[in-house]
Amino acid sequence: MKDSQNRTKKQLLKRVWEWIKIGSLLLGIFCGIILVYRWWDRQQKLERLQVQIKELQEQAQQQYQLQDVHLISTNDLVNSPKVQDFFSDLLTTYAKKFAKIKNISISHLPLKFESLYYDPKTGNGYGEMGRCWKEPKLVKISLNRLYLLNKLGHDRYSTSNPKYGDYTYLDISFDKMIDTCSHELAHYIQFVKYGRSSCESDLKLENGNYSEKLAKEHEEFSKEIYQLVKNSDEYSEWEKRWKEI
Repeated sequence: MKDSQNRTKKQLLKRVWEWIKIGSLLLGIFCGIILVYRWWDRQQKLERLQVQIKELQEQAQQQYQLQDVHLISTNDLVNSPKVQDFFSDLLTTYAKKFAKIKNISISHLPLKFESLYYDPKTGNGYGEMGRCWKEPKLVKISLNRLYLLNKLGHDRYSTSNPKYGDYTYLDISFDKMIDTCSHELAHYIQFVKYGRSSCESDLKLENGNYSEKLAKEHEEFSKEIYQLVKNSDEYSEWEKRWKEI
């Protein structure tokens, strides 16, 4: 009786062990399938990513070549009366509005939009996108002509050839152009108030014009003017007018 029970137990244990081995084998196969699938999925994602990177590289290279062609085309826009009128109207409109908000009289020092300038150093560790300076009887503002590329469909200006793996660029979107105009208008308001102006760029350039107090105020004015333009009901009209020039 005991021998029969022992044989039954041994057979049961043998079957259990066989099922354990089969289960372990199936589990190993299942885990292997999962690992193979994950490897395959990573490879697929990697290949798709490589394709996307290659496409972006090609697009960047095409954009770089196109911007140089379009930069030559901006010669026709630099002295365009419509372009000149656009910036004159934009700058004088918000100079008056901001001065009124701050209760500042600007009549004794008029503002003039001077020009769109070309600076070959732009993008080579030097990113001046606007200028504002005071003359005896007025203040003048000029903007970097790279913003004209925005009219030709560019939101970025590549400052290096992506062919060599360098994708640094300058933001030349319409919104950034408004930001630069706000920056220069903040200088104008300070020239009206104090006869001088300063911003953080003076500190970086070490040109001897830096004033911490003026620079802090200039930053505040720049932000306020930008919001004044951005939040105005006319913002979309300015953008539309810019595109239609």
